[in-house]
Amino acid sequence: MDLRDAALQSTCPVVAMPRYGLLPDMLNGQRVIVAVNGVFVQFRLDWLDCVQRLMPCPPGLPLPYGHVQERVAFSFGVLPIRLIEAFVEQGRRALPNEAAGALVYSRRTRGLRLVMCEATESSPVRVDYRLPALTDDEAVAVDLHTHGHGLPFWSDDDNRDDQGIKVAGVFGCLHHERPRAKFRLVLNGMYRALPHPWQREEQLSYEADAALETSLLRKILSLWLRARA
Repeated sequence: MDLRDAALQSTCPVVAMPRYGLLPDMLNGQRVIVAVNGVFVQFRLDWLDCVQRLMPCPPGLPLPYGHVQERVAFSFGVLPIRLIEAFVEQGRRALPNEAAGALVYSRRTRGLRLVMCEATESSPVRVDYRLPALTDDEAVAVDLHTHGHGLPFWSDDDNRDDQGIKVAGVFGCLHHERPRAKFRLVLNGMYRALPHPWQREEQLSYEADAALETSLLRKILSLWLRARA
């Protein structure tokens, strides 16, 4: 084998999922897993163990491998609501401009801490920033930024900036009592939507707005039909 190929494959090996046994443990890094139900990629970091399917196998292809299930597990458990709320408060102080911060994971404590990023340029529609210095046992696990008074969404800039492996969160409508948010897991160019603390409330609000809009449309249609009668 070409030494260059050997080096590349050592950084991202391909393994087959045993039909009867277990996959060997892996160190931090990534590997591709071939299974009877598809091709998967596994990412392992100090704070993350994630298995994501890349593609399904053609139906009826009898590969002699076992099944693999997608999963996402964080060493720190769920995102701490107190840190999220602390970031939102910092974002409100920056209004009407955008703000940025991060939840930093420590191997020593196996926990997260909030750091605010130094804005080199900020406005109501953009924030450029630099991260503060981290210790040797720390890494950014969650990248956070706000959209000020606007709605949360993933902009083209976000898609260009969201590289590597991390959780990304964006907050909007900070002038409301309860802001809106979107979270996703960034996996080297792939994105996986993640739930957040206010997702259920946002869904209920959306359903209520949709029901009100439907009711208004029915009333307008009814009035229109009466006028034509």
